[in-house]
Amino acid sequence: MIEIKNLSKTYQKQKVLDNICLNIPEGSLFSLMGPNGSGKTTLLKSLLGTLLPDPGSEIIIHGKLICGDDVYKRELSYMPQFPRFPAHLKVAEMIHLLQKLRKQKPIHKTQLMEELGIDLFWEKNLGELSGGMIQKVNILQCFMFETPIIILDEPTGGLDPQVTYFLKQWVKKLHQQKKTIVFTSHVMAEVDELADQMALLVEGKLYAVVSPDRFKKEKKAGSLEEALHQFWKQANPHEKN
Repeated sequence: MIEIKNLSKTYQKQKVLDNICLNIPEGSLFSLMGPNGSGKTTLLKSLLGTLLPDPGSEIIIHGKLICGDDVYKRELSYMPQFPRFPAHLKVAEMIHLLQKLRKQKPIHKTQLMEELGIDLFWEKNLGELSGGMIQKVNILQCFMFETPIIILDEPTGGLDPQVTYFLKQWVKKLHQQKKTIVFTSHVMAEVDELADQMALLVEGKLYAVVSPDRFKKEKKAGSLEEALHQFWKQANPHEKN
């Protein structure tokens, strides 16, 4: 269970997150949704411990406050939207460095390398790789360790259809294993296909926590995209269609 209580974050007097209270059940496949600037990435960074929220904010993972505690990070895997790997390192060198830092056995490493074809550019410098290759390495570094919580920021961005399919199947398999997976996505069909719960953020505020199916039924919509369109119309009745 991930419990978020009164989570706020202010940058230069602008509130990016405004008193967010949210429970993410253990074993759920949970999507954070919202337009650009809604606070999704700030929330993820707060979960990861790479960003310090405002005083009074609380994030509790498996019953423990995470503020000031780095031990819990061994329970997390993270796939950023835009990975920044050291260009001068070979793929093999960077992966080996991650293994040393985490001190965990990369039990899925060989399978991921083979299925993604990473062995074909294993000895190349990261700075020489194409965007698609970099994203494959991004998948590898995230999923090669066994962790109970996985955090994904726009995970299918920049992936070709074949790798997108592979990644979604891998995520579904982890969900079946009762891993807790939190992801952001602008692809409504992807959220509809994967998520069992979603939270809708708008301008740093939490507007809804609901399953995609229920949200569609409430809006009498045939798709999640249509349901969100109905939501925006109701939230902003004076805007033109």
